Amino acid sequence: MGEYDVELCFIRPRNWGEASLLEEVRELVCHLFAGARTDVEHGEEDGLDVAVAKVNGLAVWDNEEDLLDWLDDALPESWWDWLAGYKVNVMKKEDAGPCLIKRRGSWNGC
Repeated sequence: MGEYDVELCFIRPRNWGEASLLEEVRELVCHLFAGARTDVEHGEEDGLDVAVAKVNGLAVWDNEEDLLDWLDDALPESWWDWLAGYKVNVMKKEDAGPCLIKRRGSWNGC
């Protein structure tokens, strides 16, 4: 097991759809990444709404490619039109005994 960090950037024309982009992205990431820590930042630029979702949680994926394959299947098709960029990181943790987790060469105790 390990953990993951995902950032998804969505951009679409301002006032597109019934709900704000911020509300829709919050709902989307809470559905896709249930139980994960999420934060969505919103901005506007040149008539466009921009929402960046930052998600962190425990990984069920072994690497970034596995997570992206899952996202390819899980993300509703209509959202691919608005996805402008992403950043994905999966960090594997090694079990180092009861109470200790080895992560990237450092040891963290209970």
